[in-house]
Amino acid sequence: MSAPPDAAESSRARQQPEETSDDAPQRCRWVALGTLPGGPHRVGDERHRCILSGRDLLLYLDDPPRASTLVLRANLTESYPAIFAADSSSARLLVKGVSDRTNRPEYFLCDSRARTAERLPDVPSSELGGLDLYPRRRIGLIADPDHTGHFMIAQLHPIDTTRHDSILFYSTATRRWATKQLASAPEHKRWSGHGVLAHDGLLWWVDVAYGMVVCNPFDDAPHLRLVPLPDGCALQGVEMERKSNGSRQTREFLDQRRFIRPSEGKLRYVEIRGFDYHTAAAAAEPPINPTVTMWTLVRDRNTWNWEFEYEAPFAEIWAHESYVAARLPRDKVPNLALVDPDNYGVVYFFEGMRLFGLDVRARRVVACDECVIGDPAEMEGFLSSRFVEAWVPPEPV
Repeated sequence: MSAPPDAAESSRARQQPEETSDDAPQRCRWVALGTLPGGPHRVGDERHRCILSGRDLLLYLDDPPRASTLVLRANLTESYPAIFAADSSSARLLVKGVSDRTNRPEYFLCDSRARTAERLPDVPSSELGGLDLYPRRRIGLIADPDHTGHFMIAQLHPIDTTRHDSILFYSTATRRWATKQLASAPEHKRWSGHGVLAHDGLLWWVDVAYGMVVCNPFDDAPHLRLVPLPDGCALQGVEMERKSNGSRQTREFLDQRRFIRPSEGKLRYVEIRGFDYHTAAAAAEPPINPTVTMWTLVRDRNTWNWEFEYEAPFAEIWAHESYVAARLPRDKVPNLALVDPDNYGVVYFFEGMRLFGLDVRARRVVACDECVIGDPAEMEGFLSSRFVEAWVPPEPV
């Protein structure tokens, strides 16, 4: 666990003992929030006993690149929570667990400011034509612009398709599940689950092999539109929805090499180029001149376009003195993790169980530390953008 000489030190990690309660949480500018079920903690461990009376959850916040984690009160669910969506503007988190008693998913809308968690009612599938939530990362959370303090949780349906026709959604204003028919929807490749973003009043369903589909879920009849990846980035012939081991490996590999995330108020697409994404064995094949590249999504009236921002060859990154000082392995391409939400020039990567920030244009490592997310024996080498979110925590209450 080393950092370059000029790396920013984590003030809370270096100067203060670990929190034992959230009586007086301290404000972090933003955190690297682990999304794995349970993170490194388990139901019944000492952290659950730290949850204060009258509250449902505990946040352990640390400055990046160290991980921050969420713990739910054990009696809310008999399983470990996974964060499906994290909205910084409202301090809300959508969390999923699987009940040991019923083996069914349970969903909670968490208010991280008040430290409360509301269990969502089950979807009345028999009343909604058999529709139910599909328990993968395709569920969006967005603030309701017409009802202050209320939210919508939404998922596109059908799931395994090349054209969607409806949205299944829950409104905290009505406290009911319902459906909306889409007024229009584009034909597209089979969609994989790389997250759902709430941005600019819209929901964006992300597939890093092809692009995004986007709509305003509050419209009476939403129009779903396709926003492709930048020219030359969309993959052809990569089937993501088949349940073979090969396609699962391809999905995991894409999580390590591509993501779309917001930074400085705009959506950014980051890709590590130089790999062949079309084969399940791609992770074992050496890349050709690997390069990290970023584009920014800009809107011109009713169309969106990607503008190229920057690129940096890893050969130059590995050769920089800060990379050497951080004792990061040269000639080994790290996995993408996140982008600094306040500085799109800084991208974070996983190298083993370490998370490090890179000022890409300067080729300089600006932060590096251990980032424990999940069991190190199981996760080392597999951590990627799927397992961490850049999230702005709320002001203390």
